[in-house]
Amino acid sequence: MPKTRIFFTTDIHGSEQCFIKFLNAAKFYKADILILGGDITGKAIVPIIQQGSDLFSAYFLGQKHVLKGFKKLDELEEKIKVVGFYPYRTNAKEWDDITANSQKFNELFIRLQIETLKKWIKLAEERLKQQKIKVFICPGNDDTFEIDDILNESDYVVNPDGRIVEIDDYHTMIAIGNSNITPWNCPRDIPEDRLYEKLESLASKIGKLDHTIFCVHVPPYGSGLDVAPQLNNKLKPVLGPGGAPVMIPVGSTAVKQAIEKYQPFLSLHGHIHESRGVTKIGRTLCLNPGSEYAEGILRGALIDIEKGKVKDYLLTAG
Repeated sequence: MPKTRIFFTTDIHGSEQCFIKFLNAAKFYKADILILGGDITGKAIVPIIQQGSDLFSAYFLGQKHVLKGFKKLDELEEKIKVVGFYPYRTNAKEWDDITANSQKFNELFIRLQIETLKKWIKLAEERLKQQKIKVFICPGNDDTFEIDDILNESDYVVNPDGRIVEIDDYHTMIAIGNSNITPWNCPRDIPEDRLYEKLESLASKIGKLDHTIFCVHVPPYGSGLDVAPQLNNKLKPVLGPGGAPVMIPVGSTAVKQAIEKYQPFLSLHGHIHESRGVTKIGRTLCLNPGSEYAEGILRGALIDIEKGKVKDYLLTAG
């Protein structure tokens, strides 16, 4: 059988520029399969306050912007989307009402996430469906459960979370979007024993995983793909000698245990943005492409697979 080429990326956190690059990767890298491995949605709303018929103001990245005209407004909104935030046109009274009511704020935040994701899925369908490029988009621990219905309703884009899915005629993939518990108590953080149960329940259905890929958002503990700054009880980095942050492994022991037991030939991870790299656990090639979504840079991995083997791989950025 011919080789299959996968383009894998993760942790774009709402960056529209990164998502467009993700779709374009199919043509640019001649990929057969696109996989987005979690943390799809953005982290913040940027209110744009209308102060006149065509006068607007906004605080963005620590600067106040006063905009005259809708062209300038459109340009600022595009810049906001690049870094993964959601621009929201409003007025001072409405925004005061929203920020004074946590339920209203959360409802707006989720609505903007859903509207953006719907638009992205429609783009994927329009650009890639006719080319027969397979697209898998899995939620990550940072993503709310409200987006699952949007991911699941497409008849083209596949949400592989908690499932065994076919990559091609020979290879399958197990995907888990959860993480072990983090200091931020994200929506899909779960204890290590529960994470292992989820992996075990899927892997045990396959048995021999010589043709299977793991796509697990959190990397295995101590793999070098999970190194992040140690945090104190105020969620600030602990500094070592010379003022440099103390770096520690923060990955999942459950994921490490499952990889050691089942030895899939390839394991795809993200979650820790600064831990871009590749390693092996037994026969399993594990990789984390890292993330620079806030700069609009798409970090990824291009992987050629054939008959249960990784024939070649390349970490990418662009």
